[in-house]
Amino acid sequence: MEFYCPTCKHAFPNKDEICGHLQSFLQSLHGKKVWRVRFLHHYPYHFYSDEQINEMLREQPLTVTHVMCLEDFDGELCTGTDSLGNIVSIFD
Repeated sequence: MEFYCPTCKHAFPNKDEICGHLQSFLQSLHGKKVWRVRFLHHYPYHFYSDEQINEMLREQPLTVTHVMCLEDFDGELCTGTDSLGNIVSIFD
């Protein structure tokens, strides 16, 4: 899996190599709802807050190939609760 940083405009090949910008962004979402999205024709996963996703959806429909939403996100462990009630990593 690759993960995209909008600040660096760079895709990182795995979670152990993500940049400080992306780490800080994920830490800032502690306790919130977090979305992991893969857009059609764009391989890396992007991460968004619930507010960002809602704003994007107000502007236009999104064409995606994969979406995962985690609630009660732990910004240090990068885990949250999925729709089935399981605690999972945003990187898995």
